[in-house]
Amino acid sequence: MGIRKKIFYITAAVMLSVLLVSYGVMYLYFYHVMFEETVIRQRASVELNRQMADNFVQSVYHTAVQLVSDKALGGYLSNPCTDPLETIQMREAVKTQFAHYATHQVIDSTYYYRSTLFLSDLLPIAKTFESYTLDNNPYAASNVVFSDTNVQEEEWYRETVKRTVHVFTNESTDEFCIARKIINTYYIGPYDSNGTAVMVVSVAKNQLENVFSSIPVTAGSGYAILDDDGKNLYCSSTGIGCNVYESAWQASGCGEQDEFTLSLDGEKYLASNCQAQYGIHLLFLTPNSDITASVKPLMATYSLIFAGISLVLLLAIYILTGRLSRPLIRLSAAIGEVRDTRNYDKEKLHVSNEKELVILEKSFGQLIDNVNRLIEDIRIQDEKEKRSQLRALQAQINPHFIFNAMDMVNWLALSRNCDDIASIVSSIANMMRYSITNADGMVAISQEIANIREFISVYQLRHNNRLHLDTSVDNEDISIPKFTLQPLVENSVRHTKTVDGEDLCIDIHAWKEGRTALIEVHDNGRGCDAQELNRHIRYEKTTLQVSSGFGIRNVNERIALWYHGGSGLIFRNEEDGSLTVRIILDITQEKENPDKSSLPGKTGGKAEK
Repeated sequence: MGIRKKIFYITAAVMLSVLLVSYGVMYLYFYHVMFEETVIRQRASVELNRQMADNFVQSVYHTAVQLVSDKALGGYLSNPCTDPLETIQMREAVKTQFAHYATHQVIDSTYYYRSTLFLSDLLPIAKTFESYTLDNNPYAASNVVFSDTNVQEEEWYRETVKRTVHVFTNESTDEFCIARKIINTYYIGPYDSNGTAVMVVSVAKNQLENVFSSIPVTAGSGYAILDDDGKNLYCSSTGIGCNVYESAWQASGCGEQDEFTLSLDGEKYLASNCQAQYGIHLLFLTPNSDITASVKPLMATYSLIFAGISLVLLLAIYILTGRLSRPLIRLSAAIGEVRDTRNYDKEKLHVSNEKELVILEKSFGQLIDNVNRLIEDIRIQDEKEKRSQLRALQAQINPHFIFNAMDMVNWLALSRNCDDIASIVSSIANMMRYSITNADGMVAISQEIANIREFISVYQLRHNNRLHLDTSVDNEDISIPKFTLQPLVENSVRHTKTVDGEDLCIDIHAWKEGRTALIEVHDNGRGCDAQELNRHIRYEKTTLQVSSGFGIRNVNERIALWYHGGSGLIFRNEEDGSLTVRIILDITQEKENPDKSSLPGKTGGKAEK
């Protein structure tokens, strides 16, 4: 096969690949644009419906406020009803007053809403009203007043008097209802813990589309109204089932997420959730298939345009490849001669004055330049690595220099009969060697105690040798994380308060009980509250003064890295007020390589005793 055909076939394959890739890219682009547009429209619809829902419940609230603060209504409800004629007048006045507020405060209530006031049967005037329920209300009037005798045991009534406001669905009448407890401030009659009355505003479900915006975001989108418990109170009349809204409610974390994507039964939904007043939640769903369907016409037009352009380009390329085939062969031969780009003569690449080949020539020349720059970068990087290795080796010399310097100070102190200074310098040197050697590893308890003895020897000079350390280790094979005991002993030395005349005594006792290793550190200091220390290591609020440093929280957390179970620190006060800390190590759960990244971010410092 000639090079002309090869170039043509390769070009055709490339064009087809570009077509497919660009189709995918453009599809994603158009889908993203339509998705963002749908999100914006759905957000606007959510906000509009939230405002409409708030206006609706706010009108109910205004009616309730009027009923609560109406002095005349309080007088009617407080009337003892001893005069029959006056009782009839009071009853009619209550109906008129309620109808006045319900009609004027709830917009268009005569058309969309039905308001019912259930008076507490403890009110004297309540006995003059009929007693019906929401289900068997025989009146067609929009505003009616009943006694609550027959509704006191109904679930919606009990929830209302308990919560003050309750949103529910009355399945018997197919209505959406908002109930609110009313306590008139001017009522002076018999007390009822359930309030003076309960007002219920009912909306027929087929009228809810007039309360909320019914303009869908897409043809298949819809919304549902839910309460705080996730109970579905209403679903719009689209093809989305109630079970989809229930799944969306659970996926949102019971209303915690405002926007999210739901996948259910092979369909994806764009979901938006918002909360209105009185515990009303609005959940909007738009099927992903609607968004995809809106993208398909755009993609069909794009594909036709791209296919036409591709055919024209292929024809032009077929004609041009004849002119390019010979120079390309020469260019291929020139490229094949490349062995070392650093000393290659780029003039050999000039095989033709054809514009396309000149571009290839320049491009390959730039490639050679880039390769040369990369080679130079690698050489420079290699030199930097060598210098870093030299600096690392030099850094390793510094600790040895410090130890040698301390040995020199020790020798000078001994030569001048300053034995105490020599002892302290030697202890400090030993402590430094201990601290920089495998600082995160496990050590035998005898090594940890040996390091503590060095620490004690440093402080004995300051305390005039009134500092004593006693140890009792029953099992020498106990291993612990390095620097487990040292911070506890340091707290005793630095912060303890002994009784006047007493030396400071620190006791360390270690033993095993089965597969558990126990270590206790005790000092004869006074005045430290063990419970405060226990709360401190649990990150609870305490009154302790805390300083920075490698403290008891750090020790407790490092134990948690090496062991599981109940391993950790426990502080307790003895009968004489002294303090003991017990370290519990579950040996069966010891980790070989603990994950240090799991250490909490706030390690705290030493707790002052």
